[in-house]
Amino acid sequence: MTKTDALSDLRLDSIKVCPVEYEDVSNACLVSIEGYVDTYNSSDFKDKILELFNAGFVRFILDCQNVKYMSSTGVGCLIAALKELRAIGGDLVLYRVADEIYQVVQILGFAKIIRKFETKDEINEYFGVKKSAAFSFPAVAACPSCQKKLKVMHAGRYRCTSCKNIFSVKENGDVILQVAALSPLKQ
Repeated sequence: MTKTDALSDLRLDSIKVCPVEYEDVSNACLVSIEGYVDTYNSSDFKDKILELFNAGFVRFILDCQNVKYMSSTGVGCLIAALKELRAIGGDLVLYRVADEIYQVVQILGFAKIIRKFETKDEINEYFGVKKSAAFSFPAVAACPSCQKKLKVMHAGRYRCTSCKNIFSVKENGDVILQVAALSPLKQ
């Protein structure tokens, strides 16, 4: 399976996993997670990480900004993946994880094993990426929900033309989901 083939979304009732290649770090994948990581879906989530690993990704940045709940089983899934990745020189880190979610990691005693970061600069520094020139506009930003690439002229708020979600782009280039568009009810 190629990297491109593996970058398909996983969508279940309680979880949505959207992987994209993280171009700043070699063989890295930014995986946006939305919903719940628990006993019911952790095996599907682990299978998706394994699929990405088999396609050649060895560094995983899990964007947990939209994770509503993570059980001890979900954390166990992350630790199992991390153990396998580190054995071959890879890694798995958490990005934009809420304090209540990270508290589960801390309670289980894994805070010293799994790293968390708040900015892409911190992630890049951790993975040894040299700092480039300051971010400048106009630029291309990926919608945090659907990953559609959109041209942005300056820091500020934007609406995705594809999924209609509102996101903001900061001066440093970080993109943050602000408001998720409501999907119409199915009749």
